[in-house]
Amino acid sequence: MVTETDIRTGLEELGLRSGDTVVVHSSLSSFGQVEGGAQIVVDALLDVLGDEGTLVFPTFNYQPDVFDPDDTPSVTGAISETVRKRPDAVRSLHPTHSVAAIGRLAQVITEGHERTEPFGRGSALFKVLQAGGKILHLGTTHTTNSMIHVGEELANVPYLERTRLVGIRTAQGKVVRKWIRRPGCSRGFDAIEETLQEKEAIDETTIGNCHARLMSARSVIDAVLELLEFDQEALLCDEPDCEVCAESRAMAAATESERQEREITELAEEEEQLRRSLEKRFEGSPVTYFEPEQNHSSPN
Repeated sequence: MVTETDIRTGLEELGLRSGDTVVVHSSLSSFGQVEGGAQIVVDALLDVLGDEGTLVFPTFNYQPDVFDPDDTPSVTGAISETVRKRPDAVRSLHPTHSVAAIGRLAQVITEGHERTEPFGRGSALFKVLQAGGKILHLGTTHTTNSMIHVGEELANVPYLERTRLVGIRTAQGKVVRKWIRRPGCSRGFDAIEETLQEKEAIDETTIGNCHARLMSARSVIDAVLELLEFDQEALLCDEPDCEVCAESRAMAAATESERQEREITELAEEEEQLRRSLEKRFEGSPVTYFEPEQNHSSPN
């Protein structure tokens, strides 16, 4: 049986500190049996973070029929749903990729999320990055690490322009529909693991049966940008049934083809400008070409 004390002690050993801002990706079942369930995990996290810390949980729902910030449940685990329901939690209003936050920066992190892309500049997780936040995995891997999507946005990968139509219930009860960006597949996100391990950027421990891992948001972004600098498809999965990554590769290929065509066009235009410049420069002037003297041969 895992107790609140066990969880609190494990988090402190891992390096979580009072005053930290942390995004948590979690699996309650990974602990084994927890005395008090999901609420005890949340209580332990808040106790370690203290009054100056901020706890952030993804409360994604991906694509509801209609998103209602008060009632639409989180589909990212029992612990995230427990956080969402707490009276001291503030939920951002993004219709597919909201977060719930508790603590000093909760209002700052969540406000305005509905006016930007799920993980773009100004989004909730982008603000966590700006705040020098950390990423905590409780029984999960990088396939849940949404900070990687922020890295994709910063790298401006060519497969971001996928959209979907969602419904949003306003505070007045009216349903409005809008097109929003649809993030890509995350099944290939473990590709950043080797880079992070090489840089010793991950601290690890075990709490009950849970493999817990802590890293800075900045280290995640740095690893993502390093990979994408050399291969814009580095984070796409290789699953044969993944239509999303197949579409993303097609978009990347089309973008690369457009880039090459643009380069060829620009080179052709430069050559044409040079030709016209030379013609204008020598206009009206005879051009004498070198002619070797008779009976003179090259020493070669």
